[in-house]
Amino acid sequence: MDNNLHFQDSGTGFAPPPPPPPPPPMGGSPVSTGKASSNAIWALVLGILSWVLCGIFSAIPAWIIGKKEINAINAGQSDASGKTMAQIGMWLGIIQVILGILGLIVVVILLALGVLGSALNH
Repeated sequence: MDNNLHFQDSGTGFAPPPPPPPPPPMGGSPVSTGKASSNAIWALVLGILSWVLCGIFSAIPAWIIGKKEINAINAGQSDASGKTMAQIGMWLGIIQVILGILGLIVVVILLALGVLGSALNH
C-alpha cells in the first residue's frame, strides 16, 4: 500500500512545523472583540440628532466624542469595531457645525441688508 498520498510533502513523510504566530500588538494596533463602545454609539446618536432635531447643540459633542473615541481606538484602548460609528458621528457633527456657522453668517448678512434697506427707504 502506498502511503505517500497521505503526506502533504509526499517526500519523507515529515512536514515542516508551522511558523510561529505573530507577536501580540503593542498598544498601537486596534483590536476588535465585536462590540462597539458606548462612546462610539453616543457619537453616532449625537451626530444623527444634530441633523434631525438639535442642530449645533448636539453636533459639537458628536464631533468631540467621535474624535476622542477614534484616538482611543487608534491607541488600542478601545474596541476597533466602533470605529466606523465614531467616524460617522464625528463627520456628521463636523458638517453640521460648518453648515450652522454658514447659516448664521447668511442670517447676519440678510439682517444687515434688511436694516440698511430700511434705513435707505426712510
